[in-house]
Amino acid sequence: MTSSSTYSRLLVAIAALGGLLYGYDLGIIGAALLYLDKCVHLSESEVGLLASAIFIGSLASSFLGGALSDWLGRKKALIISAIFFCLSVVLIVMSWNFYSLFAGRLLQGLSAGMIAVVVPVFMTECAPAKTRGISATVFQLCITLGIAVAMAAGAYYQGSVDDQVAQVAGDAAKIFSIQDHAWRQMFFSSIWPAVVFLVVAFLVAESPRWLFRRGRKEEARKVLLLGRDAATVDLELREMEEVSGTAASTHAKHDSLLQRHYLLPLALAVFLMGINQATGICAVFTYPVLMLNQAGLSESAAAHTGVWLALTNFVTTIAGVLLVDRLGRKMLLKIGTGIILVALSVGVLTFWKVEKDRVDVKAELQAAVKDNRLEFPVAAKNGAPMQLSVQFAYDGQEQVKLVRSDAKEPVLVLAPGAQAKPGAKLEILRAKLSSAPGESTGYTAFACLILYIVGFAFGPGVCLWLMSAELLPTRIRSLGMGLGLLANSGVTVATTKYFLPIVGDYGYSAMWGIWALGTLIYFLFAAFILPETKGKTLEEIEACFANANRDSTGKQLG
Repeated sequence: MTSSSTYSRLLVAIAALGGLLYGYDLGIIGAALLYLDKCVHLSESEVGLLASAIFIGSLASSFLGGALSDWLGRKKALIISAIFFCLSVVLIVMSWNFYSLFAGRLLQGLSAGMIAVVVPVFMTECAPAKTRGISATVFQLCITLGIAVAMAAGAYYQGSVDDQVAQVAGDAAKIFSIQDHAWRQMFFSSIWPAVVFLVVAFLVAESPRWLFRRGRKEEARKVLLLGRDAATVDLELREMEEVSGTAASTHAKHDSLLQRHYLLPLALAVFLMGINQATGICAVFTYPVLMLNQAGLSESAAAHTGVWLALTNFVTTIAGVLLVDRLGRKMLLKIGTGIILVALSVGVLTFWKVEKDRVDVKAELQAAVKDNRLEFPVAAKNGAPMQLSVQFAYDGQEQVKLVRSDAKEPVLVLAPGAQAKPGAKLEILRAKLSSAPGESTGYTAFACLILYIVGFAFGPGVCLWLMSAELLPTRIRSLGMGLGLLANSGVTVATTKYFLPIVGDYGYSAMWGIWALGTLIYFLFAAFILPETKGKTLEEIEACFANANRDSTGKQLG
């Protein structure tokens, strides 16, 4: 029999490797696209599809992961997700055109989505109540680590490519070979942790709660003994029996999932997963350079913002993981969302000062377009520098550009890219002219972003996957996590899709204000509606919701 300490390490390894793969998958595409676009000859729409393929795959796996986990078991679902990930890497590395690349990324998104559903469920059901928080949140910690590793890997390969290209004296064939090798290696480097994840998935035992629900009680007892003493195991099994007996009695009367003790925790978990993204976290990681350019930082000064955000995210997540079982989930969420609110409020004021005198010059720019090209000088006004922010599209492919009057070349130049179709039509979507802020304003916005990440990583980032899985009863845990991931992905898509239209029409202050409103709702939800789950067994949490005579918000959990 595997020793208790060895088995605990295996559980932590599953969470760590799952988070690492999920985070790396999210983070590596940005660097890889630098060379994919040159080697595979992708159109702008195809680039967008490749970047979003992981979210499309995750949406599909929100149902598949939960269904497989309930049908075959958590362990087999983990094994399948690892196999899918390994196959996706092989398919991507061996791809020769957009379609094979997209299929590989879609499969990778499918596997990553399954990991995001199954790993938190598995860890929540296997870890003892007293250490469940720190054990399960290793998954979130390693998502942040995976993103940071992806950025570091991208920077390493970019540096390597630059060095090698400098040595081939402009030989086009050799340059192509170097760049083609680089993007394939970026994806291939994830195969090793995926293989280790697959091996560990074979070594861990099945979830004791899944075994118990299937009537395999002796097997469930043996698994529980791997990480607990006999007295604790007996207590948890009695609680499982009590919850199972209550559920069986209820099912006999009305065998439906549309009952309060299922719907309430399901609603709480799904809302938690959705409102988490309404804080704007995905857009913060996607558009930091764009936001800081608007606030006054040059592109070179803002270029490494993503690295600083990823590093801050990782370090602060460590603090949250260490405190989640001491302070509790509710306290971390309240502190975290409170910090985010402060950061967003200062950011709203900062951007409002920059944008309050904006003038719409869309018609003027569109009138200056000739042969689907545009050259438009940006001049100072009364000696004060000005900046022009433009959103434009060639045949529907939206892009953004910002030009300041104090730049070396203060002229807006728009021309179709190398991958654009012949005769691609230029359309000016939005154009705003305003006073150019100073560099100090840009650093204020940068400080707001760092503070925002500190709050998110400390609270929502740590508690999201853990608390969602804790709230859900065993019978609907996989289904609920799948629906939660669907809500999470849906809000993510919405926040990124409408980011550019909102900032183009109403400004960054309006966008940050919307995020602040979402965060305020999140804070109130955490403070007054969400129950505390710290130190409670899953059966105690489930029994709370099963008792119709108790408070409807479940506050009796503490």
